[in-house]
Amino acid sequence: MFKSHSYYSLLILLGLFIIRLPAFAQSGYRPHPFLSPMWQADVEYLPATQIIDTTLLNGFTGANFNIRIPLWKKKDWLDANGGKPFFAVISHLGATARMSQISFLDPDRLLTVGKASITGLMAKGLRNLYLGQIGIALPTESFHFNASYFRFNASLIWRHLYHNNRWWHTLGVAYLPIQGRDLPLPVAGIGFKLSNENQVQTTFPFNFMYTHTFSRQFNLSGKLHNFGGYNYLKADSAHDFQPLAYRYNYQKISLIARYYTDRFVVLTGEAGVTGKGKIFLNDVDYHQASSFYLKFSIQVRFGERPTAAPILNFDPGDSGFDPNYIVE
Repeated sequence: MFKSHSYYSLLILLGLFIIRLPAFAQSGYRPHPFLSPMWQADVEYLPATQIIDTTLLNGFTGANFNIRIPLWKKKDWLDANGGKPFFAVISHLGATARMSQISFLDPDRLLTVGKASITGLMAKGLRNLYLGQIGIALPTESFHFNASYFRFNASLIWRHLYHNNRWWHTLGVAYLPIQGRDLPLPVAGIGFKLSNENQVQTTFPFNFMYTHTFSRQFNLSGKLHNFGGYNYLKADSAHDFQPLAYRYNYQKISLIARYYTDRFVVLTGEAGVTGKGKIFLNDVDYHQASSFYLKFSIQVRFGERPTAAPILNFDPGDSGFDPNYIVE
């Protein structure tokens, strides 16, 4: 009788603990969303739709993996509280694999990109953030190694937060040939915190994002932006020249939901619609009919979140500002 009573008491206590677990997990500081180590895994789906004026189709199913590792920081993040400049060096590694449904090429081709970059940053005072980044990417097929396929990318960014902590601007320049752009692009953006729950930001050339925060655990964003890719493909039966440069770009409007399950894990779901896509095979261009787009991500962050300057306290996912990939 005593054992039975103890058993049921234990079950009741366990049930209460499980119910209270999210509250316990939310207590204390989360890892810093911008400076902490993290890894992130994504899956995405763009269903095949018609290439306009042809009977051909195009689409893909993809997966991405990224990891961020801080390599060095000057003393403590408290150095950025206005007394001394704060310096840090952060590394980024990533890989993307998209199984194509390109019917005007040999089907089921694995489009892959490997990426690595280093970001150096300085937070000066409470409201100025300076970033410099240089990286390499290998856009190819099936992670086929060829030194001539390496592409370099770089950016210089200045982000300033105004004294009311509600306005900020972003200025700089980015060179991102991974997307097929062979000239530096200016970067100019502005953001505004409408209230504690609402903020909006836009970044030239094409990135607009509005975020509403429902609670400390959940927010919802609407985003209008470009996305795409660049690959070197192997020759096939229809294209016997090597390498075959393949580039695609879509304008997309999306609804993005982010849920913080605990102090360390962030789940993100995205559902969107693309505009007419642009596809390039070497010097020949095509256009793809509109489609929908789905993506799911899990991000795991590590470490604590010490007090830091206001300019450092932002979440790239919520703000639409990602120094590692400022122009999509």
